[in-house]
Amino acid sequence: MKIIPGQAALVTGASRGLGVYIAKTFARYGVNLMISARSEPELKALQEQLQQIGVRAEIFVADVSSPTDLQNLYTATMEAFGQVDFLINNAGVETWGKYKDLGAEEITKVIDVNLTAPMLLSHLALADMYRRDKGHIVNIASAAGFFPPPYSEPYATTKAGLIGFTQSVRLSAQVDGSNVSASCIAPGYMDGAGMYEEMKQVGDEVSWIIGSLPAQTLADAIIKAIEKDTPVKILMPWSPRLLKVVQIIAPRLFEKVCHKLGIFNPIIQSAEVRTSNR
Repeated sequence: MKIIPGQAALVTGASRGLGVYIAKTFARYGVNLMISARSEPELKALQEQLQQIGVRAEIFVADVSSPTDLQNLYTATMEAFGQVDFLINNAGVETWGKYKDLGAEEITKVIDVNLTAPMLLSHLALADMYRRDKGHIVNIASAAGFFPPPYSEPYATTKAGLIGFTQSVRLSAQVDGSNVSASCIAPGYMDGAGMYEEMKQVGDEVSWIIGSLPAQTLADAIIKAIEKDTPVKILMPWSPRLLKVVQIIAPRLFEKVCHKLGIFNPIIQSAEVRTSNR
């Protein structure tokens, strides 16, 4: 789908981290924005920056774990712009820690924010997208959805679910003969913003074996995915496809190699339960 000035995008989790990069990148393409998150002061600050770029930017304070907030967010976006050309499900939360030690509320929160919210918001957006026969949904998953790390059971599960949801939405649209589509971006460790930046603040850095990419890489990947109708994109410095093949063909060997190389050490070292928002 071609991105042109005057279109409208709805971005969740936009007040900080990777969401800021996403919103600013859309603005540079002349796309008007509805940005949403839980923090109004941060949303207002970003709104001013987007308006300075030259686009219309509206804000809506919402907790995506609330179905009522999601409905109100979508309604406000339609009232403001009359359409949603691009829905970017970026809001996410991660709980690190030994699964047996997590509380039921912590597990449920991750599921509600990372998987249920994107599915419900997409459900709202798809009705009008199908009516207009155009629109693109981008779900921000994680490399953890392909390569689940230890001590991240709720997070890895929801991100894997988001990948499957995206693929099914794409195939459904194709079967229906619709021009509506969806893409999934699965970033690894991103420098400059997001969860990895928070990990680094407490001394948890990945080794050169894994590597990391600049945060802007994610925003650029979203634009490319929309315009090229990319099904899924894993953002890692080295070849994730090759790694996935090894994981499928020799899963036990894959586990041993990851453990031997200390690939998951930063997460293991952060095994205490703590929650951080993207």
